[in-house]
Amino acid sequence: MPALSDTYSTNIQHILSEALTSAGIDHIQNHCLDGYYLNFAFPGHKLIVEVDSNKYSGNLYKKAEQKADDQERDARLNQLGYQVIRYSNQAVKNSTKGVVLSIQRHLLACQAQKA
Repeated sequence: MPALSDTYSTNIQHILSEALTSAGIDHIQNHCLDGYYLNFAFPGHKLIVEVDSNKYSGNLYKKAEQKADDQERDARLNQLGYQVIRYSNQAVKNSTKGVVLSIQRHLLACQAQKA
């Protein structure tokens, strides 16, 4: 049976995971929290990173439904004390380094808030 990360990872998520590892950023990929599967978790910093696929393209009803689901999910994760940040597949694909730098800034801000 494949590992959860092998089963649920997308190619783009794999690219980001490799870039985070190369930058020396510890992360957990496809972490389960409160019944939600998270693309990337940084539990010590209470930070979650989601990489949104093209799920917002196409049918307007489906887009609105998915967006509402994500907002509900994010609200629940916020209640648990986590900050959720989202990047599009395109952002990761076209500017992996920029996304990693943005995540580093968020991690530093989380660390500063704890101090």
